[in-house]
Amino acid sequence: MKGHFLRTAFEIKTGEHGVFMKRSALSTFCLIMILAFQAWSQDQVQNQISTSLPAKKKEDKFQADWRLRLAGQDIKDEQSQAKYVDFRMDLRAKYTLTSSLFLDLQPSVRLVSGQAQTIDGADKMENKLLLNQAAAHYTPISNIRLSAGALSQRYLHTSLLVDEMAFPAARLLGLIKGDTLEAGLAVETAIPTSTSLSTNTKELEATPSLNTAALLLKWQTNKDTFWKTRAGYFMYNNLPSAVAQQSLLLGNMQINNMSDAQYTFLNKFQGIEASTELQVPLFSRVDLIIQAEYLHNDKVASQDADATKYVLGTNIQVTRNMDWTLIGSYFSIAPEAAVSYFNARGYETNRVGYGAETYFNFKKEGFKLGVQYKDAEVMYENPVQTRYKSLMIKLETAYADI
Repeated sequence: MKGHFLRTAFEIKTGEHGVFMKRSALSTFCLIMILAFQAWSQDQVQNQISTSLPAKKKEDKFQADWRLRLAGQDIKDEQSQAKYVDFRMDLRAKYTLTSSLFLDLQPSVRLVSGQAQTIDGADKMENKLLLNQAAAHYTPISNIRLSAGALSQRYLHTSLLVDEMAFPAARLLGLIKGDTLEAGLAVETAIPTSTSLSTNTKELEATPSLNTAALLLKWQTNKDTFWKTRAGYFMYNNLPSAVAQQSLLLGNMQINNMSDAQYTFLNKFQGIEASTELQVPLFSRVDLIIQAEYLHNDKVASQDADATKYVLGTNIQVTRNMDWTLIGSYFSIAPEAAVSYFNARGYETNRVGYGAETYFNFKKEGFKLGVQYKDAEVMYENPVQTRYKSLMIKLETAYADI
């Protein structure tokens, strides 16, 4: 009887253990299936995401874009006049050699047609290839950049000192960047030349130079809200006789005419320059534009040493795809504030005047259409300068990728 009871108890216990094992196996199987289905589902979702979103493209080694500019200009004064159409094609190209070295090429092709009668030839009526920049840039560490080649002078200098042109130069730039703030220190040595990169020197004349040190600051939260400012010290050396001769026709007055072929500046050109530019929203669709530039030559008397420029404007968002910009400016450039040969296309020296500009920016179509007017009087009377007026109608496309 006792043996029968033990056998029956063993069978019951064995049966319960078998049921437990079956349930455990079934639970494990279900858990494996659930995990497998979950993994499969996540894989499918990931595949859908990967197929619906484009893969991140590797940055091309060569990048380039271009634009077209067309302008019709009428310039008049008592001694010269010009009416011409100026067509330009601008190219910006970048070729990345390594992660720390790239080449930068920015040429412009100028085709001009019309007539001009000038005594100084500051902006001759000729077709030409202009070089805005052609340089190599090397970044040994993230905050340091070394640049060499034909470098744009408007990166460090104001429009009062030099036009938009490139000089053979070497530049060292240190930058510190944050989310919205960028600060930098730059030093540069350049050889001042004409637009054809000619130094205009004769035999036995030393090579001219333009040495610069500048501080740069930029704050920007978006494309319509920013503040840019820079301040620096510049120094010209060994300016050649040909530059002095042309500058005598463009506003510089303290020049010694030693002979028909020999001209020298009586004073050096070195001093401080600064510029600032601010654009901030004024109302919901109206932006305020403020710009200012200042230039001072330390080597001449104060009444002949200063140059200033003030700009006030507004940008109005007329529609979603069209902006209307209105700008007014005032400028005053003393005779010896700058070398007039290098700023003649914009202002010359010994000039005081004002300008007005308006244009429409058609963002969807990708072009700007506007009118610009300038009236410049002579500060001190001389035989070669008189009051002049200029009117320009211009069309400019936005940059498009090649």
